[in-house]
Amino acid sequence: MPRIELVSVSALRPALYNPREADAERLDLVKLSLRKLGFLLPLVASPDGEILSGHQRHTVAVDMGVSRVPVLRVEVPEARRRGLNILFNRATNDIPLQDTEQDMETALRGADVRTLADTLPDVAPDSPAFFPCMAAEMREVLPLARQNVSHFVRHAANVGRMLARLGVHLPIVVTPDGSVINGVGRLEAAARKGRKEISVVTLDTGRAELARAMLNLLSMDFRFSGDSADFLRYGAFRRDWLRRTFLGRAFVLPVYRHKRLSDVRLDEKFMAKWKAACGDTVLDFGSGQGDEARMLRDVGIRVTEFEPYPACNNVVNREQGRASAMGFLSAVRAGTPFSAIFVSSVLNSVPFPEDREHILRIVAALCGPETLVCAAARGTKSSAWGWVQEGESLSQRASRSCTFPLRMEKGVVLGDVATAPKAQKFFEEAEWLELWSRYFGSVEAGLSDGMVTVRCRKPLAWHPRDLAKSLRFEFDLPYPDGQRMGLVRLALQAFSMRLGLDLEGV
Repeated sequence: MPRIELVSVSALRPALYNPREADAERLDLVKLSLRKLGFLLPLVASPDGEILSGHQRHTVAVDMGVSRVPVLRVEVPEARRRGLNILFNRATNDIPLQDTEQDMETALRGADVRTLADTLPDVAPDSPAFFPCMAAEMREVLPLARQNVSHFVRHAANVGRMLARLGVHLPIVVTPDGSVINGVGRLEAAARKGRKEISVVTLDTGRAELARAMLNLLSMDFRFSGDSADFLRYGAFRRDWLRRTFLGRAFVLPVYRHKRLSDVRLDEKFMAKWKAACGDTVLDFGSGQGDEARMLRDVGIRVTEFEPYPACNNVVNREQGRASAMGFLSAVRAGTPFSAIFVSSVLNSVPFPEDREHILRIVAALCGPETLVCAAARGTKSSAWGWVQEGESLSQRASRSCTFPLRMEKGVVLGDVATAPKAQKFFEEAEWLELWSRYFGSVEAGLSDGMVTVRCRKPLAWHPRDLAKSLRFEFDLPYPDGQRMGLVRLALQAFSMRLGLDLEGV
């Protein structure tokens, strides 16, 4: 098991992709925590010194004049470091799944940590007492687990299990009588794994309440911008395990609004009704792995696909994304009339409101007066959203997803955190209706099996400058290798030719 070591502060460097931001007030609380408690847990860093967890403590330690900090070094592939960095936001907090940064902030205020701190003496920086985690001892897991089982938090245990898989074995912090102050999830994960021992930092009772608040409630907000925002954008790809064996809700919507999807057969009777509603030349905008497009082609439908983030083995392929975009733009340039356009579960995976606006504007620009647009997305009445809201009553499947809510927008959660983080937006019915009504004059919104749905016609007028802006965004999307799609000029030319406008000059 990796050993905690004292490392010069100058031997460590912050990760440039760290999306967590601390304001002056919270950095002051971090300083207060170090002054009164020292380092109860180590920083986590790669062998080459890149900080994976503990950016704020490192910053404050430098400001305090501390010469060394405790570090747990772990080997993590560079491709997974961003996800691990985000995962650490929940790795050391014994909190329920549904708690947001706002909930933690409110609870921290209620803990009155400054009053608790006033009763405690300062710990001298660089003294042995400043590094309690260096005095961690191995203790038996089973007795500690039995004593603290009533405080087990399934979500925290799931995070602890993921950290252990990555070789990150942080100590837990307990009082002298064995009551866990922090790390109950790591303890539960160790117990379920059948580990015999776990690293334990024992803290005197007088510091326990301050430590409980600081370790479990003090967190920094996420601010996804720049590279961090792009990281969520290309994380939107459809996962391998989400292969479709039947049409999704958006594709079935023109014929059935509530029929169970697995019961829909693309037989002659169904397809006659489907063609009457949708025609036979359609666009699948955000086609994922192309499953539905293939099904429709097999029954004689002409399908144009556009998928900027195709993935194989959960790895996004830029060249395939460019190829899909160029095929789509070729159809646009040729003036291919789309009798129907489908946006199937796409908007759930688009992480930012302005990005969704770009998609809807482009879709509206491709519509004729009678083009049918059908879309569906998970709503706040879906079982998946219920998993987040109900917290510890979740199914085992939901717990394994390691999902937690983000404050950046209502209804947004972050999942697949330890592998390829993916933001998911869940829509309220009124919000969904209002979104589509900004772009179409005829909008029929509904709810089907927890999904919000919409059937639209009659695109509303848009300004060429706004469409050009949306095309510049959508056809220069980022990719994991640091490159971008790079097809803006081609997109502007294709849409200009189709619409009879000069979009390049606006």
